[in-house]
Amino acid sequence: MIDTGIYITYALIGICVVGILGFSIVNIAKNPGGAKSAVFGIVGLILVFVLTYVTSDGTDATTVYADEGITEATSKRVGMGLGTFYVLTAVAILSIIYVEVSRLFSK
Repeated sequence: MIDTGIYITYALIGICVVGILGFSIVNIAKNPGGAKSAVFGIVGLILVFVLTYVTSDGTDATTVYADEGITEATSKRVGMGLGTFYVLTAVAILSIIYVEVSRLFSK
């Protein structure tokens, strides 16, 4: 019974992803000028991924977690994910602070 529920969930997630991508492509085709901000966002996200991957260190996998089957590449990807989370969280917090401070001085 649980397997069936999981497969239904996967199918629904797949349908949602296809729908989101389809509507996004249609909206970009209708308004190509609006795609400029989306491209900036995607390029910025890719840049954050690349920078955090380059700066992450996977050397602890060979010393600390080697007996658990974790490779250096796996440790580097986990470090990239954590670094990306930290950077995006900091950007979100700084954005909130900027908006609130600018509202304070605009009145």
